[in-house]
Amino acid sequence: MSVDYASRLSKYENKGVCGVEEVFDNPEKLREKVDLLCSLLKAAKHVVVHTGAGISTAAGIPDFRGPKGVWTLEEKGEKVKTDIQFEDAMPTLTHRALVMLVEAGLIKYVISQNVDGLHLKSSLLRSHLSELHGNMFMEICDTCGK
Repeated sequence: MSVDYASRLSKYENKGVCGVEEVFDNPEKLREKVDLLCSLLKAAKHVVVHTGAGISTAAGIPDFRGPKGVWTLEEKGEKVKTDIQFEDAMPTLTHRALVMLVEAGLIKYVISQNVDGLHLKSSLLRSHLSELHGNMFMEICDTCGK
């Protein structure tokens, strides 16, 4: 399925602020933030991570409100330009890092708004994942549960 699925979603008027530029920290500032995150993770008793479309942009899947997001482009009368299909998308470094943090016991659970299936494709166990909007690669019968 094409990542352009979002153009076929029902109309949604309140899309929030679209087109906000991404912020990139310099290496020194990034190191400070990583060190702080590490200390917070180590001190925490039960960490739950909530992910959204931004985690999959490095895999070629557009987000919604970013500079080249689906809704940002829609506001300009443009469409997403990408050749990637969901089936071909591969987990990003961030997906793989979350798996490692779960395996290390630093993260207990991941909640995702994404339907792209990349958390499962990254080998994150289903027992550590909730997909709020479902997963486009899994179908379950409402009647029999299979």
